[in-house]
Amino acid sequence: MNTPLLRTPLRIGRLEVAGRLFKSATHETRATVDGAVTDELLDFYRPMVDAGTPLIVTGNMFVSWQGKSAHRQAGIHSDAMLPGLREWARSAHAGGSKLFAQLNHGGRQMTKPAPGVPDAVSASARREKSQGTMPRPLRREEFPALVESYAAAAARAQGAGMDGVQIQMAHGYLLSQFLSPESNRRSDGYGGSAHRRMRLPLEVYRAVRRRVGADYPVIVKLNGTDTIPFGGVRLDDQVELALRLQDEGVDAVEITRGHFSSFPSTTSGHFRGYVTAQVTKGAMREGTRKRRLALRALAPLLEFGLERAFPHSEGYNLPQAKAFKDALDIPVITVGGFVSPAAMTEAISSGRTDAVSCARALIANPSLWRALPEPSAGVAACTFCNRCIGVAGGLPIGCYDDTVTAALERTRQESR
Repeated sequence: MNTPLLRTPLRIGRLEVAGRLFKSATHETRATVDGAVTDELLDFYRPMVDAGTPLIVTGNMFVSWQGKSAHRQAGIHSDAMLPGLREWARSAHAGGSKLFAQLNHGGRQMTKPAPGVPDAVSASARREKSQGTMPRPLRREEFPALVESYAAAAARAQGAGMDGVQIQMAHGYLLSQFLSPESNRRSDGYGGSAHRRMRLPLEVYRAVRRRVGADYPVIVKLNGTDTIPFGGVRLDDQVELALRLQDEGVDAVEITRGHFSSFPSTTSGHFRGYVTAQVTKGAMREGTRKRRLALRALAPLLEFGLERAFPHSEGYNLPQAKAFKDALDIPVITVGGFVSPAAMTEAISSGRTDAVSCARALIANPSLWRALPEPSAGVAACTFCNRCIGVAGGLPIGCYDDTVTAALERTRQESR
């Protein structure tokens, strides 16, 4: 296996990253209820750092209390978060990893608003299909404060010693809601044509760039497809957005797919027990009683369909990523089911992406980066059972596959 390619450094703006395998953002469900960093959160990342993972992108961090979308989600919305953010950066740097903060506002994508927030907001009053939340449209006079919340959050990341930020414009969160014609039915300058739907994401990026300066790495996460029939973003429009961001100084893009409304198209693999876990242990346990009962009743049918609609494959976002790679001069990073060095290497050597990112593979085996040169049958590997995602937003993220965790523990014992 040609693992040296994965260990080739990559420049993201003025930052050099030591390799081409990154940790992609995922819910951690390990912060305090107010969003502060905890030892439990740092402990989740420490094995990845100890293994030398080149770049770690945090879970989605809310930029304002209004944008908090999940239980025990980490926040970057207040200066009160700075001591924990500084400790997070120090912890990552102790092992040589670079750390980017993912900046996010949940919009309508939440089971219920945070305490004290009267209602969820979005581009338009369009119900979120998986969680059932009905938002109100953002008012024009609210836009400046929203944009400022992203810029202030980026400044906090920079001040805390983090190495860069990623602006979340994918997965059906607020900026993605503005980009998608399914969720954006506005008739003002922020809706209608693809160019108008890009307006708010571009304003957010510009405000972030002005605040952190030209030399600080800023990357974005974009959908190649929303996987929403009859109403999602068009790939050509997303590539055009990436080109406009590149022209304005963005340093890299990470390509993914899906909305919660097309759940769980952001992922793939096995779904037995997935819906039930969401309702009983995960984010949907905060949903309405009516919705929880309906999902429990439909769980066997939904899980049967999901298993067939989204079977596991490595690099399932590469077809869309190739369109970005062909158009852009900045690095393209691609997430999507990677677990084997061979598939990672082929994705890069084939010219479809410049780097790959993983979430579930690193949850299952945080030492994956260290294991790359000498992969063996005894090394723990993700089985894509999706139990980690099923409980996200309710229980702490982690590998809940007993077979994988037992193999990982054996590997740790043998290395002592």
